[in-house]
Amino acid sequence: MVRSSFRERAAMLSQRVLRRVGDRAFLADDSTVMGTFENPFIDSQVQGRSGKGLSTSVDAAAVGEPRFCVLAAEAARLPKGSILTMDLPADQGGGRYRVIRPEPLGDGMVNLVLGVERERTADIR
Repeated sequence: MVRSSFRERAAMLSQRVLRRVGDRAFLADDSTVMGTFENPFIDSQVQGRSGKGLSTSVDAAAVGEPRFCVLAAEAARLPKGSILTMDLPADQGGGRYRVIRPEPLGDGMVNLVLGVERERTADIR
């Protein structure tokens, strides 16, 4: 009997967790993918009461990039330039995004760095 590798077992566990508590994104072909969505930002709470703290040591450009963490097997379905729509309320970051680049985490998960996909609403003259 062949035993599953640690990585295979971890991926199965992660997949179960994502099915229960993950965020859903719709792809262009109307299929879905589950992951964890992060849309970090620096606000006044990051500075703390002293006015110093985390915000003095954080790269604001890197923090401002929304990310969608998915299983490595799912990341293969989302190459650079893919469009996905986060199934969340707008105030929680829901909407259309374009995959900018993948960042493998080394544990069977991949952070997909996202850019906001703006739809053209009027002709430019």
